[in-house]
Amino acid sequence: MGDWSFYDYSPSKVGAIIALLFYGASAGYHVFQLVKLKSYFFATFIIGAISELYSDGTLPTRPANLFGKVMTLGYIFRAVSAGDQTALGPYIAQNVCILLPPSLYAATIYMIYGRIVIYAKEQALSIVSPLKVTKIFVIGDVLAFLTQATGGGMMAMASMSRMGQIITIVGLFIQLIFFGAFLTISIIFGRRVQRSKTSLLNLPYGVLLYVLFAVSALIIVRCLYRIVEFCQGNDGYLMNHEAFMYVFDTIPMFIVQVVFHFYHPGKILSPESYCGVGSEMR
Repeated sequence: MGDWSFYDYSPSKVGAIIALLFYGASAGYHVFQLVKLKSYFFATFIIGAISELYSDGTLPTRPANLFGKVMTLGYIFRAVSAGDQTALGPYIAQNVCILLPPSLYAATIYMIYGRIVIYAKEQALSIVSPLKVTKIFVIGDVLAFLTQATGGGMMAMASMSRMGQIITIVGLFIQLIFFGAFLTISIIFGRRVQRSKTSLLNLPYGVLLYVLFAVSALIIVRCLYRIVEFCQGNDGYLMNHEAFMYVFDTIPMFIVQVVFHFYHPGKILSPESYCGVGSEMR
């Protein structure tokens, strides 16, 4: 390989392989949970969440089996790209496949919130209807996804690199605005539930709602990191130091995946038993 490279540093092939092994194991376990719990709506964690919404706002029941796989592919391509730093295809593929999944993770998080509100039988406590939350914010995710995908592809071309960065930044801001609004709506719902009857921790879905707060915060932190990175440009400190990507992107997004192994909506939001806020007091 010559001196020229798509990277301004020497990317770690070992780091990419470790990441793809962890993401791949997590994705495989999520597929196992999906089948075991028959919670097929959760397969929409990636692309299915955007493309398979029904017109009445309900969720598809057939599995897409895509949970975590885009991110896994991203690190497969990154490992290949680290081996040949002059190859355009693997570079574009790793850039897009690592950049996009958080926007897609968000779509299922919106859907989980809607299911929590419906399960709680307290739709009046949500400032936006749970079905409207899904429609409004998934539309925002589609817009953020397409914008980032366009920018991510353009960044690999020298003549369009700066324009690609600007388009990607716009997509990240769209994601940040919509996700910030969603987090505000979900926090307000949680506070209203607590004022209405009892602490969230006394409710069967309370811990899952706190989980949504936590993973939403992680995605927002990751989004802020990416905004600063792209605003600094190709010569920026963040863009030129690979470690920041693993600390502020790879690890937080892996935590988002793993946390749902332990707090899976299919386990918590069982269709039987719960009769609404206050039923635990009866």
